[in-house]
Amino acid sequence: MTTTTPEQVFGYDVLDSTGNTIGSVDNVWVDDATNELEFIGVKTGWLFGKTHVLPTADAQISSGSVTVPYSQDQIKNAPSFGGDSELSPENEDEIYSYFNIDRTTATSPTGLPAGGTGMRSSGSAGETKLTDEGSMDVPVSEEELQVGKRQVEAGTVRLRKVVRTEHEEVPVELKREEIQVERVPASEATNVPDSAFQEKDIEIPVMREEPVVAKEARVTGKVHVEKTADTETQTVGDEVRREEVNVDRGTGTATSRAGWSSDSENPDEDGEGPIDRAGDKFESAIGKDL
Repeated sequence: MTTTTPEQVFGYDVLDSTGNTIGSVDNVWVDDATNELEFIGVKTGWLFGKTHVLPTADAQISSGSVTVPYSQDQIKNAPSFGGDSELSPENEDEIYSYFNIDRTTATSPTGLPAGGTGMRSSGSAGETKLTDEGSMDVPVSEEELQVGKRQVEAGTVRLRKVVRTEHEEVPVELKREEIQVERVPASEATNVPDSAFQEKDIEIPVMREEPVVAKEARVTGKVHVEKTADTETQTVGDEVRREEVNVDRGTGTATSRAGWSSDSENPDEDGEGPIDRAGDKFESAIGKDL
């Protein structure tokens, strides 16, 4: 098992022996004597209000996941406890017995025999306790409203060209030939022609004009279509969440390394102990960050 601090595994995916994700780490338990990680609580949703507890003796912990050598059915029926429960030696024996692990011989972070020092909860995913000297970062998150844009069809414009028929009349002048017969006096006649005294018909064609209708297409104009984009401003909104940190000072007596407490022994001139001053500094730091 990779060496990992208990606080690091919160939220890690838990994988069964086949590699399937069956839940996430919602709680951890550490040994009182060694402060080493020994059990993890898996939040699976199978049993409301309870956390399935698994030993980490043979678990493989990598970045973002914990792989345990147990099947989904084993995990589903494993002993379950509340996220804020402290495990007694009897509870530990129950867990190890269920998974057929001999605590006297199996390799584990604590190496304690059966009935050894009990386990304490190191808190759930929403609660982390600082049990030893040192510092702890409390991440504060907030949601930002991200606004994007997408194109949707707002409607259509259809252009349709139709043909209309109308009757049109145009005046036109037409010419027509006519035959006029005129007798000429004998004094104006010429010599007798050779064809005299012979019967014959003389045909003279008479011509006239008639109207001929033809149509010719021509361009009378055009319609120009252009699409432009207009910009308008709209106001959109939604609810966003923001985390804030509240400092709750405990009412019990906290003993410092020097052996005096924060509430009555060795206060400073203002009547404040080290816990009070630490709380003031913490509130001041939070106020600056927020």
